[in-house]
This record gives sequence, C-alpha cells and structure tokens, in this order.
Amino acid sequence: MTRLKYRFLQTVRDRGNMFWGLFYPIILASFFFLAFGHLGTESWTEIPVAYVAGQEESAFDSFVEQLDGELLAVRKMDAGEARQALTDDAVEGILYAPTEGGTPSLSVGKSGLRETVLAMVLDAYVKNSAMMEDIARSHPEQFPEAMQALESNASHIREVTLGGKSYDNVLEYFFSCFAMLCFFGCFMGGKLGAENAANVTPLAARRSISPERKSLAVLQDLLVGISIQFVNALVFLAFLRFVLGISMNGNFLGMALISLLGSMTGVSLGIVVGSSAKLADGMKTLLLVALPLFLCFLAGLMVGNMKYIIEAHIPLLNRVNPAALISDALFFLNVSNDAHALAIRLLLLLGFACVMTIWAFCSLRRTRYESI
Repeated sequence: MTRLKYRFLQTVRDRGNMFWGLFYPIILASFFFLAFGHLGTESWTEIPVAYVAGQEESAFDSFVEQLDGELLAVRKMDAGEARQALTDDAVEGILYAPTEGGTPSLSVGKSGLRETVLAMVLDAYVKNSAMMEDIARSHPEQFPEAMQALESNASHIREVTLGGKSYDNVLEYFFSCFAMLCFFGCFMGGKLGAENAANVTPLAARRSISPERKSLAVLQDLLVGISIQFVNALVFLAFLRFVLGISMNGNFLGMALISLLGSMTGVSLGIVVGSSAKLADGMKTLLLVALPLFLCFLAGLMVGNMKYIIEAHIPLLNRVNPAALISDALFFLNVSNDAHALAIRLLLLLGFACVMTIWAFCSLRRTRYESI
C-alpha cells in the first residue's frame, strides 16, 4: 500500500500527465461552449399573430382559438390595427378569417422560421378543410370517422428524441471531447509503461532488479493510471454539468461505468506503446498523439456529423472505434432510451478495455532481459 500511495502521488504530480489528461480537455470543452454552446437549440415561445375575424363565426375561428396559447399568441384586431402592429413588429403575421365562399389568408412582413410555421399552419388548415368537404360530398357516411381521425391527429408536435428528452446536436462535440479525454490517458500510460520496461529507461532498469514481484509492480501501476484517469473523467463530466451547464440526464452509475472503461482503454494503450523497445521515442510520441486524435476525429470531434457519415457508409468502423463507442454510449445514456443499443456499445467497449488491459499487463510482466 505504501508503494501504491507514493506511485499515485508521483504520477499526479507530473504536470504533463494532468494537463493532457484533464486540463486540456476542459480548456477545449470551454472553447466549444464559447463558440457554439447555444447553437444547437432555440428556446421556443408562442408566435404573436393578429387575427382579423369575419362578420360571421366560422370554423377557422375555433381553429385559431385552439392554437392560442399553445403555438400562437393570438390578438384579435381590426384590419387597420393589425397592419400597424405588423409594421411595428408587434406581431409576426396577420391571419384573416375567410370571407363568404373564400379561404383564410395570411399576411407577413418578412421571411423566417416563424413566418414559415404560420404558412404551414394555414396550409394544413386549408388542405384539411378541402379534404373534409370532399368527404362530406362524396362519402357522407364516413364523415364522422374522418372528423374523429382529424381531431385525434390535431395535437401539436414538439421535436424530441426517441427517449423523450430534448436533444441539442452540439452535445456530440462534448461527447467526443470526453472520448478524447479518456484516450489522452495514454500519455500517463506511456510514461508508466516506459518506467516498467528495463530496456527503455534507466529507472525501469533499477526497478527490475528490486526484490519486488514484477507482476505486483505492473498491477499497481495499472491501478494507479486507471484510477487517476477515471477520476479525471468524472471531474470532466462534473465540469460539463455544473460549470458549463451541459445537460447530462443519464444516471451516475452509467456514466461512471463508461468513464472506467474509457480510462482502462486509454491508459492501457499508452502502456503498450510506452513499453515497446522497438519504437523510437519520437515514434512513440507521434503514436500517442496521432492515434487518439484520429479515432476522435472519426467519432466527430472535429466534424460533428462525421460519425453519422461513417454510420451511413461503413457502420462497422463505428463498432471497432473505441472513441465512437464512448461517444455513442454517452448519447444512448443521456439522450436516447435505447437500452439495447447502449448495451451493445458497453459490451464492445468492455471487450476493448479488457483486451487492452490484459495486453498492457502481459507486455510488461512477461518481459525478460539477458542483460541490463
């Protein structure tokens, strides 16, 4: 336990390990938030419209009244007041009740999302009215059923994910940034691996001739590296949730499991590379930097929809990319309630984590040297 304690303190005090394993992802996530943290969603309020009613009550009056307070904020005015309100930008449009034998109409002052919604609402009413009139003329016996079907389909739709939770597509960048943090544990793993390979560093050579069992030393270093990176991952998630205000709706145990598996994969990858005597130091650094960034690029860190492009053309690539699995697991945990898809990602990620951890352990424990 004493060795484990001091190994832990030694690793934490390495500024490079902590910068790349925690502070750099936090800085990158902060820049993401400052650049486009609020672009993915738009707060929706009722569209203010003026309604010019006709001299006689019509079905359109009831239609507008149903929308008032749900999709529209309706203000009844005469024609002159309505035009003035539109000029003053007090309303987004003017709805006119149908004249005798005519159809309702819309007047807007500019083009935009809200004006488009108003046009779609009016178009839907006109088409449904024409359909009901045609049914009443040609098949009057089916008119009650048609009215019932129309009323049951009249509820207004709000854009949500399959899990019923609001989705901001900018979240993908933060999910990929989290995957990058897990893989940047490879820097810590690389140093731990080098310090256990006697043919790589003098420190490892001195440690290899100590009476301590090699397997125990390797296991302790694995535990230290994975534990530190696991805590870094939880701190990063807490930073997203409580500092940046990024919505994380998933349960804590699920996110902790993803953090653990991601940390195991990243640190073990670093140990495998760092302990290799066949690679020069420059090549090791290149691999430890380029490989995580390439995997995270495929997971959408630099191009938000890259993962979906790959899913459409080479879906197998997303199943063998651990960074994409981490990002997907966070998505299915926090946004979608697809438990089956989440379980598949977690099982694949568990497989990668176990393979990399066993590989890292064996690459250090079974090494023998003719001379040091």
